[in-house]
Amino acid sequence: MLRIKMILAVLTLGLLTACAADPYYPPPPPDHNYEPPPGQSYPPPQQRPMAADGQMCGGMMGVQCANPASYCAIPGNSCGAADQSGICTPRPDMCIQVYQPVCGCDGRTYSNDCVAASAGVSLAYAGECRASDRY
Repeated sequence: MLRIKMILAVLTLGLLTACAADPYYPPPPPDHNYEPPPGQSYPPPQQRPMAADGQMCGGMMGVQCANPASYCAIPGNSCGAADQSGICTPRPDMCIQVYQPVCGCDGRTYSNDCVAASAGVSLAYAGECRASDRY
């Protein structure tokens, strides 16, 4: 038993030593005087990045669609995932009046996927929402 503890201690020490910073290649010091290249600037920290139609939105950065007539279409079965990304998609102007119910990511039932998209809501799944569906 003592032998096993000794082996584990040596292995742990070896792993910790292997993961230590390399003294021959220390990280460079931070450059506090860095300026962006000419013609570029940093966005204000409170402003979230914006995406054009067809570009990725959502995700960990919370990228929003630049076009107010678009919404971030999240792929099905991904509602409520904080890091889920989607694609900026224009909201439809007109929808056909066919009843094929879908459950939106907001937990509401829409008459079809077009009606949900025109409301700016991604689809959770086909069919009416269940009472327990609150994303």
